[in-house]
Amino acid sequence: MQSLNKLIILFDIDYTIFNTALFKQSNLTQYSIYPEVSAILNDLSTQATLGILSQGEKEFQQNKLIQTKIDHLFHKDHIHIALDKKKLIHTISEMYKDKSLIIIDDKLPLLVFAKKYIPNAVTVWVKRGEYAENQKPIPGFTPDATLNNLSKIMRCL
Repeated sequence: MQSLNKLIILFDIDYTIFNTALFKQSNLTQYSIYPEVSAILNDLSTQATLGILSQGEKEFQQNKLIQTKIDHLFHKDHIHIALDKKKLIHTISEMYKDKSLIIIDDKLPLLVFAKKYIPNAVTVWVKRGEYAENQKPIPGFTPDATLNNLSKIMRCL
């Protein structure tokens, strides 16, 4: 398995790697990742330990990774899924305090919260999906990077 001394990258699932809009339109039957995701995750997995930071029912969220055949790219010790993602931030702040950490999410308020508790984390806002499209700027906060998709994520490393 990958060295835990490497960079840790935690991905949100919905609207970040998983095409949630298509899933909803298909009555929760069509499991799909965005076009660039598979290649990007494969590239990143050679340079970092990949994990998940997601909100929702654990089995339901994990099933999205399994159905899209990307589950094997995420280290099992770094999969964090809970009904309230903000509560995970406290655990993550302790777990990764001595690591280089990148948090990638489509929800800007979560990135603000994460930066407050993990100031050294690099925050990446993936500006796609219903939340990102309706997000107004948050005074006093700018994510470390803003991307429309993950194709340029390598610039954040």
